[in-house]
Amino acid sequence: MFLRMGILIFLAFTVANCAVNNNDPLAKYPVTTTKINLSYSLLDSLPASIGGFPELRILKLFRNKFEYLPEAIGQLKKLDKLIASGNNLKSIPSSIGELTELTELSLQFNNLSQLPAEIGQLKKLEILRLNNNLLTSLPPEIGELENLKYLFLGYNRITKLPEELSKLENLAILDIGQNLLLELPESLAKLERLIELNIVNSGSAIDVPESLCYLRSLEYVAISSNVRIPQCWVTRKTGRFTLVVK
Repeated sequence: MFLRMGILIFLAFTVANCAVNNNDPLAKYPVTTTKINLSYSLLDSLPASIGGFPELRILKLFRNKFEYLPEAIGQLKKLDKLIASGNNLKSIPSSIGELTELTELSLQFNNLSQLPAEIGQLKKLEILRLNNNLLTSLPPEIGELENLKYLFLGYNRITKLPEELSKLENLAILDIGQNLLLELPESLAKLERLIELNIVNSGSAIDVPESLCYLRSLEYVAISSNVRIPQCWVTRKTGRFTLVVK
């Protein structure tokens, strides 16, 4: 009788444990895994247990229903790529600054209205996608991303770019189209490695500073018809340079 009861208890525990694991999208991954893909899973939240994968290098969370990411995400010390685009994210935890090995961060198509200052701690970041959000400003700490090459800020509500943006000396592509900018800072002329610049509908009848004439690395510029540009862009004949009016 006691043996039979023990078997029944064991079976009940096993079934309950399986049910819990079935509800945990991370249960199928070994703790030593280097890549987790939860894209298109229609998840409402990311379990805090995500912090239990110390070897993780790639985390894909595309197209879920996350409004927040757990603070535990900062425990992924070896993470190289974080793709969390196409969610309902309202904010990013300050622990994002702990991901010091991150080279790519994709947060486009969310509901972000601001970024934590800790984002400036991502010294190895090369690609930052923030387009199609609700951002009205950028933290000055964004200028500390010394290795950033690609910055996508299109389709937000940004009214002013921080002067610190000019410190991104390795920036090659800057997309600030479809925003509410009142002006473009003269300091953008310090982006000596800038190759592509998109300012289509970036603000109401803004002026492009004459100082941008000194950006000899520029090869492609997209503007709106209501943007006033320096004469040097019209007459420029040296090097590869394309000016597109959209």
